[in-house]
Amino acid sequence: MQYINSITEAIGHTPLLKLNKIGKEFGANLFVKLEHLNPSGSYKDRMALAMVEAAEQGKTWNGKRLPEGGVVVEASAGNTAPAVAMVCAAKGYKSRFVLYRYMFENNANTRLLITRTYGPEVTVSSELDKYMAPEQAAAFLKEDPDLPHVLAAKVDCAIMEREDPRCIWVDQIYNEYNYIGQKEMAYEIVAQLEGKIDAIGCSVGAGGSLYGLCLGMKERGIKPEITFGVVPVGSENYLSLQKKECNRDEFSVAEITGRLAQTMGLDKWLTEDSIVKKMVHDGYPDKFYQISSEEARAMADRLCQEEGIYCGMSSGANVAVACKLAAKLPAGKNIVTVVVDRRDRYLSEIPHEKYVV
Repeated sequence: MQYINSITEAIGHTPLLKLNKIGKEFGANLFVKLEHLNPSGSYKDRMALAMVEAAEQGKTWNGKRLPEGGVVVEASAGNTAPAVAMVCAAKGYKSRFVLYRYMFENNANTRLLITRTYGPEVTVSSELDKYMAPEQAAAFLKEDPDLPHVLAAKVDCAIMEREDPRCIWVDQIYNEYNYIGQKEMAYEIVAQLEGKIDAIGCSVGAGGSLYGLCLGMKERGIKPEITFGVVPVGSENYLSLQKKECNRDEFSVAEITGRLAQTMGLDKWLTEDSIVKKMVHDGYPDKFYQISSEEARAMADRLCQEEGIYCGMSSGANVAVACKLAAKLPAGKNIVTVVVDRRDRYLSEIPHEKYVV
């Protein structure tokens, strides 16, 4: 008999697919890691399992151990919440999520509905005036319309962890087990392509997936010619990019995040280094690309209709950039990126699905 004893055992070991229609005009080979086939529907499952298991052992920023019957707390734009909720449900923990206020239009969000099926408590981030003066909020929102709401959600989580001894805030933006969990994806890709990887990259939010891929490749002795990151136009979150296609000297860690953390009292974010900061300091990636929601949606549609891959906007953005690289690289080169998640979590946005990470 062959069976598993927990849904968490089904995480990872996803297929690597060669695209044979999209990109056929190029000589380079395009490969996609089918991470939407993970149990909760995204590559965040790997990260979620690693972070929760680390918390069980007390491997947290403050040494706090997740107790039996404890509560895992996190803020999310969508994919992290169902992934962590799934892992917690399987392991017998409660979970609590804060979703970013800017995500909701007409009070609808499919990612919220998917998350709730696992039984967690789900709330929306606090209004900004809870943590700063109205004039401060207005100034920050003028700089970045999304990031202040992201930080408000993080402060909400920090307060829950501080006030409830049962709570562990896994904090994917700073948690090293985010990228440690994602290194497994790199090991699988190296084995699947027998180490023949010339370019690899993916969308960057917290940065754990890209950093994990790069570190995992390095640990296997593989050094691709190009590592690349992908971010939405106008919503880079933790990065500052000078133009739509940036080389190493044309992007940096966004300084607005530190100013927001200081203003809102998020002390943890002032004393530690984020994953994005560690990644950039380590020399990754070689290039960053900005992709619009329109470009991402168009490629996601093509992946669904031409390759039969039921994927979302980040996946479309990743493949759009892979095609840009394929147009420049010699024939026979292998370019690898990631199918991030399933399309069903964007149903409430149709026909204007947004590329967010």
